[in-house]
Amino acid sequence: MKLGQLADALALSLHGDAEREVEALAPLERAGHRELSFIVSRRYLGQLAECKAAALIIPSDIALDSLDDGNYLVSDNPYGSYAKASWLLKPVEQPVSGVHPTASIHQKARISELASIGPGVVVGAETEIADHVRIDAHCVIDQRVCIGSGTRLFPGVCIYNDVVLGSDCRVQSGAVLGSEGFGYARTENGWAQIQQTGGLTIGNRVHIGANSTIDCGAIDPTVIRDGVIIDNQVQIAHNVQIDENTAIAGCVGIAGSTKIGKACQIGGACNIVGHLTIADNVTLNAASLVTQSIAEPGRYGSGTPLFAEHAWRRSFVNLGKLDALVKRVRRLERSSPSIPD
Repeated sequence: MKLGQLADALALSLHGDAEREVEALAPLERAGHRELSFIVSRRYLGQLAECKAAALIIPSDIALDSLDDGNYLVSDNPYGSYAKASWLLKPVEQPVSGVHPTASIHQKARISELASIGPGVVVGAETEIADHVRIDAHCVIDQRVCIGSGTRLFPGVCIYNDVVLGSDCRVQSGAVLGSEGFGYARTENGWAQIQQTGGLTIGNRVHIGANSTIDCGAIDPTVIRDGVIIDNQVQIAHNVQIDENTAIAGCVGIAGSTKIGKACQIGGACNIVGHLTIADNVTLNAASLVTQSIAEPGRYGSGTPLFAEHAWRRSFVNLGKLDALVKRVRRLERSSPSIPD
C-alpha cells in the first residue's frame, strides 16, 4: 500500500513521499525499508537515528522540523492509528458464504445466506445467525441463540441456550458463553442446584479471549455491554453486569451479581467477590483482591508486590508480630501523652 493511500484511510496528515510503499508493521528497532512503525512520545526520539522504517506514525506534539528527513504520519493517538493500520496492511481473508456439508443445522434455525458456517458446526433450533457472521470449525451453538452481523467465532466455541451475541464481536477458541451459573442451595442432604434460566446478553464489538467463560443468569440475564474486551481464561459468573468499554486482562475471576462500570481496566489475575458495585473509570492493579464496592474512579490495588525471597521471609515473619507491636505502641502512647501523633 502506498503511504498516501494509508494516510487517507487513517485520516492522518502525511509529511513525506506519498508514493512510498509499505507492506507490513514492525517494532521500531527492527523496522525495514518497506515497514511501518510508530512512537507514542518524545522519549523515543533518541532511537530514530538508527531506525530504517519506511515511515513512522508520530504524535502531533512533536515538531517536524526537529526530525531528520523521512516519512511521517502525524496522529493525535499514534498507538490507535497503528492498530487501525494493522488491519489495512494485513486484511482478514474473507470466507466464502454458505454452510459446510458436514455442519449440522436444525431445520428451525435461521441462517443468513451471507453467513459462513464451517465444518462440523452444530446449530440448534430457533437460533438466528445474521449477515456476514463467520463460524469456524466445530463450534456448537445451542437453541434460541441470536448472533449479530459481522461477528466471528473461532474454532471450538460453545454457546449455550438463550444467548444474545451482538454485531462485530470476536470470540476466540475454547470460549464458553451461557454456561450454567454456580447456583446451589444448602440442604440437609448436601447441595441442591438452582436452575439457571436467565440467559446471557452480549453487546456489539465485544471481544472474548480463548478459554474464557461467561455464565448465564439465574433469573435475569448476565449482561456484557458494547465495546467490552476480555482476555484469555477469564471467569465471569452469573448475573454479573459489565458496562461499556471495560477491559479485563487474563485470569480474572468475577463472582456473581457484581456490577462493573464503564471504561474500567482490570489487571490480570484480579479476583472480585460477589454482589459488589464498581464505579466507572476504575483501574485495578494486577492480582488485586476486591472485597468491597468501589464508589469513586481511580487506581486501586492490593496484595504484596514482589520481594527478594529473603526480604519477603523477614517481612512475613514481622507481619505476624504486627498486632503485638500495635498494642505496645498504644501502651507507650497512653503512658507518655507528650508523644506526638
